[in-house]
Amino acid sequence: MSIGVNLRVTGYCRQGGRKYMEDFFSVAYQQTEDEKDLEYAFIGIYDGHGGAEAAAFAKEHLMESIIKHKSFWSDNDEEVLRAIKDGYIATHYAMWKEQEKWPRTASGLPSTAGTTASVAFIRRGKIYVGHVGDSGIVLGYQPPNTAEWKAKPLTRDHKPENAEEMSRIQQCGGKVVLKSGVPRVVWNRPRIGHQGPVRRSTLIDEIPFLAVARSLGDLWSYNSRINQFIVSPNPDCSVITIDTSIHRCLIFGTDGLYNMLSPHMAVAIVHQTEKHNEFAALNEVHKAWLNPSKLLVERALERWHTTNMRADNTSVVTLMLDPPGPPRAQVLKDRKKNYPATGLKIMTRFKDAEQNANDCSTCLEKSNLEADEHPITKEDIAPSTSQTHVEVPANKVENSVSDIVAPKTEVMTNCSTNSDPVITSSDVSSNTFP
Repeated sequence: MSIGVNLRVTGYCRQGGRKYMEDFFSVAYQQTEDEKDLEYAFIGIYDGHGGAEAAAFAKEHLMESIIKHKSFWSDNDEEVLRAIKDGYIATHYAMWKEQEKWPRTASGLPSTAGTTASVAFIRRGKIYVGHVGDSGIVLGYQPPNTAEWKAKPLTRDHKPENAEEMSRIQQCGGKVVLKSGVPRVVWNRPRIGHQGPVRRSTLIDEIPFLAVARSLGDLWSYNSRINQFIVSPNPDCSVITIDTSIHRCLIFGTDGLYNMLSPHMAVAIVHQTEKHNEFAALNEVHKAWLNPSKLLVERALERWHTTNMRADNTSVVTLMLDPPGPPRAQVLKDRKKNYPATGLKIMTRFKDAEQNANDCSTCLEKSNLEADEHPITKEDIAPSTSQTHVEVPANKVENSVSDIVAPKTEVMTNCSTNSDPVITSSDVSSNTFP
């Protein structure tokens, strides 16, 4: 069984103006036993807070926690979605055992690290999504007989001010209060100086703390009286069937991106970049290849700068969805071979590709977003005392499109702290293996 689609993936992340980098992303895929196809491809993006530990843990363990469930390998969509949900919950509870190893807070309390987690599996022609927090996954699609790409969010932000989330928080014994105009989940923190276990008689300070309503980690939010987490690890899960005649891309972004760019603007930038790159592949004079993920991050950081606010960590993974068959790079090479040396105007699948390629730089440097289109609600993140290691992918290619022969085991690509790593465009095809 084929995964049903060819994939091209890029990724990019920047620390922004924050003291620490707490974003991570991962890209993985697994071959079939005959090594001629893929069982699945996996993409996940994680935005940590209160330290990078929970995000790093989710990056390392969430996918494995999902695929080890027998139901993940089912042909039934509901079974697959149940495996994703169970994997989230298992990863969350596994953090209990790790918390003692994580740096304590400045007041000596156990770590308050938590993370968003927005993931997708591409399997058997479908996209299976799991999500907690306020990172996001957006589908770019092109309606029939139109040139414009449109945006469809596949996730919704889990914010405390949402009526559904606020009701759930209150039912779990929690509160939501405003701090500097931003609704936050309250942390019932033992008063500074308290020693030993927390009891009914323990003096408690109510601290407006977290601006997301669901996450992995945030173990401080556990309400032992009702055995519930006020900040829930329970994910939203969904499935969508891929239609390569209209579906063009998936954009995974932390809120450093989506607080600055609307889903529509993000898809428009990817669309313009794809036009540019297709024209570049067919035109020897115009050779510059553009990384759509890098352009999205840089555009978001430009807008952060104009707000005079400290730019958030910003990470993006862009997944291009191509029809099954030869990789897109090979399709373009074959098309180019059929062109005569002179006398023929080069055309791509985009009607106005040549004009847009010439105008691409201008298009990508200008934005029509209004300043108040997406208000900024990101909380000030507590600094982490830890640093993480940058892992550079072995198949890194600069300014080019390359074919990857998938290994038998998963390949993980990570966004970490000490630099601005980039994954360049690579083809992960459903049937290109010999």
